[in-house]
Amino acid sequence: MPSSELSPEEQYELTYRATKNALWDVLGTAVYLVFLIVAASIGLFVLFFPSVLNFSQSPNRPVLLGAAVVGVLIFAVAGYRIYQLTR
Repeated sequence: MPSSELSPEEQYELTYRATKNALWDVLGTAVYLVFLIVAASIGLFVLFFPSVLNFSQSPNRPVLLGAAVVGVLIFAVAGYRIYQLTR
């Protein structure tokens, strides 16, 4: 009759792998969240706001409009992913 219990070595290996995977999941999620926050900040503060502020003063309106749209898209995608992560 086969035993359904794990040996101490098997229990250790199973616990070690589960703990290692859990820690990497937490660290990976934290790093991804920081990356998304930085991406959202870049989209908003580097692309969108400067483009809108210079829109009326510059003759390159299509370029500024494109930069503003790209900034809004980056902010929207990062914001949506942050929302999904924190739900």
